[in-house]
Amino acid sequence: MSDYTGITKEQYANRMLLRDVMLRHGFNPLAEEWWHFTLANEPYQNTYFTFPVSASSVKKKV
Repeated sequence: MSDYTGITKEQYANRMLLRDVMLRHGFNPLAEEWWHFTLANEPYQNTYFTFPVSASSVKKKV
């Protein structure tokens, strides 16, 4: 949970920063996991994308 206080003040402040930024940009938090967010108007709600990801599949921007 994002309101858990058994951590340092810096850790708590960082969690609140992440939460604030994600909320401002259209994401909803999952109550049980402070790090888990879902896009508010998710266009593919019932779709699970499964595809391999490797370093060679990602183009490095120069």
